[in-house]
Amino acid sequence: MKLLSFNIQNYRSIIYSGLCELAHDNITALIGQNESGKTSVLEALHSFYTGNINEDVLRSDLSIPVVSCNFELEKKKIADLLETNRIPTPILEFLQSKKEFTLTRKWKTDRSSLLYFSSDEVLDYFENVELKKLEIENRTQEEINKLLAVSDGLFKEMEVAESMKEESQQNLTARRKKLDEAKKKLRKAKQPDAKLIAEKEFESMQSEYNTAEEDYKKKVEDFEQTKTKTQELSEKVTACKLCNSIVQKVFNVTTELETYRANYREVEHQYEISTSEKDQKSAYSKLQQIYSELKLIEKTYKEIKDEAALQKAIAAKVLSGVKFKQAEVEAENEIQQERELYDVYDLGEILFQYLPVFEFFEDFSSLLPNKIDLEDILNENTNVEGYKAARNFLEVAGLDAAFFREKNHRILKQKIENLNGEITINFQDYWSQNVGRDNKINLNFELEHYDYTHPEKSGKPYLEFWIKDKQERLYPKQRSRGVRWFLSFYLELKATAKKNHVSRVILIDEPGLSLHARAQEDVLKVFEDLKSTMQIIYCTHSPHLINANKLYRILAVQRADDQDDRSETIILHANDLYSASSDTLSPVYSLMGVRIHNQDFIQSGNNIIVEDTVMYYYLNAFCRLSAMEPLPSFIPSTGLTNIPVLSNILLGWKVGFSVLTMGKSRSDEVLSDLHRSIFFKKNGELEQQLLKVTDFEYPEDIFSTLDFKKFVIQKREGITERNSDYILENGLSRTILASQFINYCEHKNITLKDFDDDTRKNIKLLINKIQKTVT
Repeated sequence: MKLLSFNIQNYRSIIYSGLCELAHDNITALIGQNESGKTSVLEALHSFYTGNINEDVLRSDLSIPVVSCNFELEKKKIADLLETNRIPTPILEFLQSKKEFTLTRKWKTDRSSLLYFSSDEVLDYFENVELKKLEIENRTQEEINKLLAVSDGLFKEMEVAESMKEESQQNLTARRKKLDEAKKKLRKAKQPDAKLIAEKEFESMQSEYNTAEEDYKKKVEDFEQTKTKTQELSEKVTACKLCNSIVQKVFNVTTELETYRANYREVEHQYEISTSEKDQKSAYSKLQQIYSELKLIEKTYKEIKDEAALQKAIAAKVLSGVKFKQAEVEAENEIQQERELYDVYDLGEILFQYLPVFEFFEDFSSLLPNKIDLEDILNENTNVEGYKAARNFLEVAGLDAAFFREKNHRILKQKIENLNGEITINFQDYWSQNVGRDNKINLNFELEHYDYTHPEKSGKPYLEFWIKDKQERLYPKQRSRGVRWFLSFYLELKATAKKNHVSRVILIDEPGLSLHARAQEDVLKVFEDLKSTMQIIYCTHSPHLINANKLYRILAVQRADDQDDRSETIILHANDLYSASSDTLSPVYSLMGVRIHNQDFIQSGNNIIVEDTVMYYYLNAFCRLSAMEPLPSFIPSTGLTNIPVLSNILLGWKVGFSVLTMGKSRSDEVLSDLHRSIFFKKNGELEQQLLKVTDFEYPEDIFSTLDFKKFVIQKREGITERNSDYILENGLSRTILASQFINYCEHKNITLKDFDDDTRKNIKLLINKIQKTVT
């Protein structure tokens, strides 16, 4: 698996790095001034892998660090690493077809972190799922609130109906009593008048009773109807009240959790700033107590959240008309099925197991010791001095415990002697430095045994290491800092490369600070040799640790405001180096000077002095694109005004040369000076040695506008002015643009046919003028 790119947010001075792509050939260099944020990039990547951050990482605004890394599987698809039956159906096809994926680690306020799968397509799916859940929950809550409001009114209505029924019943009982009394009077009445009066009273009482009876029946009917409605809502009300109760518990526990987390951060801060041992112990004890309580509350919080999810699901079903018991069963089954499917955190946890190992190489973290007990190595005693470097040494030599079980001392000594020769040869392939003229250092180890001067270890074996040259045999600690660093670096990376069953990303901060320039180039040689077995990301200020032909490996790191070291860090891709500051690009500028200096470019003839390195790069490119034969040797000056100085030097060396300038008038004074002081020929003959190309002000103007955007600045822009004016007005680096153009042509195998007619015409015009001086 390969790391393709990263994005860092809120990590020290980095607010938002944007997507930073790594070099395709596994070597990426971070360049920039001190305090620009280069080391923060390495540490952020290491934090992504380990999950660990400290207080120094946090920004003053307390924004949460987030680091995302994009990976690519070499052969398998993402789904091949997962259980297919646990992948949600809507994203199954996507995961079965893709090799690239993104993992994001986001820290919380207590410095713990969450790792999750964050590729856009999958994240969008899960976000939509969560949005739908939230919509359902919100809609359910609205229905709960409405139902409870209705139920409250209904219960009050039932109380009123019951009260009215009871009143009606009492009235009916009273009317019945009066009717019975009227009936008695009627039976007792003997006289016609009395009987007539009793009959009228009885009829009146009968009518009132009948009216009261009808009223009572109506009140009973109203009550029963209200009661039925209430009973129908009873299950729904129960489900709704249970749901509201658990939601309130979630709120209460969330508040309590936030309080504990705040307390934990406060006590943790007190512990970190404690100066006395007593204060530290007190703060640590309190910290441990709060931590234990915090973990218990976090456990409770999770349990209540799960219970709330269940009650919400039950309530939603009951409100839709499902019986309570059935709703419980259905909700539990659905939640269980949902839990069996992967979420973004499950995907992140599983895929993390397959990631490359991110290792931070630290200077002198484990230097090769003078000697180490064999028992400590075999027992993996990591606390003993030099253990890691000794293990690396044996790993590089291909030795294991079985090697030292050889009982024949003579054979063992011979094997060690042979290995010493192999290790030295391998090391010398990378370490090109000599002690004196031809004296190269050798690496040796020997198996020895303690004598009587160490009675507690007498007879026990130990390994002894030496770094030898023709003059001296010295222990590692007696050698220079540079040699010791390079040896530690060489052993670490070579041993890591041999563990090829696990891919690795090696993070190196300022390699080779203590090394000579040539030895720094040896470091780059190690990188080149090991790039097929690991990815290497390193910070550097040194031009000797950058390959001039591979500027695509560079990420430029600088402050947004180069005058303010408190401004945020920005990271520029190789294609955007032209917008980087000159201080950030100083290693690249130095490199270009070194590169030109190291070339044997002054020939006996066909030398052409040009204005600067920019023209040097473009003209070389145009001549090669045109397959010009023979190729002239362009010699860059350091500006127009220095051309006469360079001309005098070549004249003194008796080297044949011509001068080529561009522009309508800006070089007239220099050419006139050359004519008077060096070239005394007639104007016709002079044209072969003093070439003035007036068609273009600068070499960038040779390109058509379309080709300038396509091949030089490599982005779409609305350009109405000359190409050279556009560069000047936008403060772009001409040198970087020229170098990027050459690298782009080489990387994409650009030919002259790839340019449009205008550009080809201009290049041909220039080449025709140059050919006048070439013999």
